[in-house]
Amino acid sequence: MQDFFFSYWWLLFPLAFFIFGAWDRWLAYQRSKDRLELLRTYTTQGKDPPPELIKALQDDDDDDDAYAPYDRYGRHPRRYYRRYWRYGPYWAWRGAIVTGAVAAGFWFASEYAGIPGIDWPFRLVAIIMSFVAVGNLVTAIFTTTFPPRR
Repeated sequence: MQDFFFSYWWLLFPLAFFIFGAWDRWLAYQRSKDRLELLRTYTTQGKDPPPELIKALQDDDDDDDAYAPYDRYGRHPRRYYRRYWRYGPYWAWRGAIVTGAVAAGFWFASEYAGIPGIDWPFRLVAIIMSFVAVGNLVTAIFTTTFPPRR
């Protein structure tokens, strides 16, 4: 069992991401279920629900739209302008620099790790991170050259 843990310790990270993602989705489900139950209570009593409750239900529905920032002239023009800074050149260059630094760190670790047998996994991660860094660099260059329209 100890050898298994030392060989596959890195599987803890994807498993933790999966568990926390499932937990987040379950909490979002409970939150929307409680809001719908509250809305159902108002309608059975014959009262008008408060506008804050309706707005909260609409905001939950809008968060599911993955293409909302790009739909400038459709349903979400304000959201695009409000979140424009997320898609600007600054953030693209920041992502390129960060992923490049992580890739360089893994290259360094694969060359100078003092633990036998650890160089190949680090080199594999370094290769993958290098491809991600190059992709982010290309995105940053295109974002700088052709900035999104406002």
